[in-house]
Amino acid sequence: MNHAVKALLLWSLWVAAAGCNRAAVTDSPDAIAASSRAAIAPTTQETLGYLASDELEGRGIGSNGLDRAAEYIAEQFKRAGLKSIPAWNGYFQRFDMSTGAFVADSTSLSFDGQPLALEESFRPLGFSASGNFDAPVVFVGYGISSEKHDYDDYADVDVKGKVALAMRFEPHNDQGKSRFVPNGYSDEATFKSKAALAAERGAAALLIVNPPTYHPEGLVPFTGQFTEARAKIPVISITIDAANKLLEKSGAGDLKALQAKIDASGKPASMELKDARASGDVRVEIRRVPVMNVAAIAPGRGKLKDQYVVVGAHYDHVGKSRLFSRGGKEGEIHNGADDNASGVSAMLALAREYAPRRDTSRNQTRAGDRRSILFVAFTAEEWGLIGSRHFVEHPPVPLERIVAMLNMDMVGRVRNDILFVSGTGTARELDEIVKAADEASPLDLKLNPSGFGPSDHASFIMKKIPALFFFSGTHPDYHRPSDDADKINYDALGQVVTVGRDIIDDLATVPRMEYVATGRGPDPHTLGTGGGPGGSGVTLGVVPDYSSMESTDGVRITGTSPGSPAEAAGLADADVITRFGDKPINDLHDLTAALRAAKAGDQVKLKVRRDGKDIELQATLADRKG
Repeated sequence: MNHAVKALLLWSLWVAAAGCNRAAVTDSPDAIAASSRAAIAPTTQETLGYLASDELEGRGIGSNGLDRAAEYIAEQFKRAGLKSIPAWNGYFQRFDMSTGAFVADSTSLSFDGQPLALEESFRPLGFSASGNFDAPVVFVGYGISSEKHDYDDYADVDVKGKVALAMRFEPHNDQGKSRFVPNGYSDEATFKSKAALAAERGAAALLIVNPPTYHPEGLVPFTGQFTEARAKIPVISITIDAANKLLEKSGAGDLKALQAKIDASGKPASMELKDARASGDVRVEIRRVPVMNVAAIAPGRGKLKDQYVVVGAHYDHVGKSRLFSRGGKEGEIHNGADDNASGVSAMLALAREYAPRRDTSRNQTRAGDRRSILFVAFTAEEWGLIGSRHFVEHPPVPLERIVAMLNMDMVGRVRNDILFVSGTGTARELDEIVKAADEASPLDLKLNPSGFGPSDHASFIMKKIPALFFFSGTHPDYHRPSDDADKINYDALGQVVTVGRDIIDDLATVPRMEYVATGRGPDPHTLGTGGGPGGSGVTLGVVPDYSSMESTDGVRITGTSPGSPAEAAGLADADVITRFGDKPINDLHDLTAALRAAKAGDQVKLKVRRDGKDIELQATLADRKG
């Protein structure tokens, strides 16, 4: 399950129905058939044990273990007799995804013809543009221009076509704190703000250095993940020692003295550095890896066979990386037994139930009408629902023919017989369907009408497809190396499969359902500002496209939260927000900062690029509840 927001899910779940015991299972023909199949197919426990084994390396993106998991899932589909996807010419939907930026070894920086050592004296920032430059250097203090704070490091210097040298942070008071704001630093002090300003003033590149007083020597750490927008110019962190070589050669003194002068007066001390020149070739590249969704079809029957129900679970986990780990060490395998070998194992068990010639569905005879069922193992859920997002953007069947979706994510740690089921409000019929399954199950299903949540069903909700989400709850082993197969409640997992079968039987046969928006409520995917002293923050209610790490000169969205200001303003899937009031929006950092400065009730003009054309919309911001 998606790491950044899963912890919020339990907070939004609420109780609706109580369960009762199922009648004892008899030796029916269906049960005998199922027992016969078990002799040739791996059990759910065996499947989960393999997917969560060290052999698969935690199923991290780009790993051999993840590819082996995909091949295993496809083989299970094939052995069960499920059909491959005609549009894919097989079981795999292959595509590439970005996993972050990296600095190419060819990257170089020289001062006055003297090369500096990469990773010792300089390092590009993760959002830096690639490019080369060779130009004079201009010292621009803290690299800030703020009318609000009556401070402008660029007021008396020209950096057009030159290299700007700026200190991190902003002018300090005598306590080493910001002169501009009482806590922390202002938005003008961010790397993105400094880079955007330098580019706006025409700089060829920006060098950033730690101010010596109050801050230690060192380079800015390189963060290449989730860098969704690039700067327009190269942005490079350099050491204090490297900066002093430029300053002293030009007769400007040293960095500590310049910092003291600016901090004491609150006035800029910018200047062109005589005889100082910087040249470089910066190469910050996006790393792309091949990934794949895995899917198969259980063909339907009769008049409904050209309609589809999707049953899905993500099969990736966090591998051996600390990127998404909660306390694990780099290189330590995170097996992800519950997250989400459990959901994949349940999905494969259901796939066998509906395989051709092995259909055990309870409601229909073999001659009855029934929708086809698409069983899908999604990739890259942990990176922001990338696999399911790709699936709905490039569906193997017409999207309008997908009538419902069931997602299972972390269903292996059922406690006190409780299974959470979200999305029951996304179609009027779903509440009744789930309650019927609850009455037939020893599990106690806790219903939540909201369809939004931190897993792959959200991608279908954004396309206005009714969707349900099974979840057994969080636990201390979540995203830790200790999420192992021996902690799974296998008896309850079998009951989860049975509940899923009962619900799928109905989804595959009932009259077509209409999607119902479930209201705004707390939604961890929509963009807003968090609560803080003096207020609960504000929300716009857009869902950013987290799957894209490429620059769009704006924030591309994949939809809006129901009932949100964004929906009321008319924002839509694939819109790119380029301006928020009088603030240009280049990326999520800009939009988040703009929202942070706003308040509920503000009417904001939005500039949006839609289908290559610029349009203007107006949104009235609302309180961010919860």
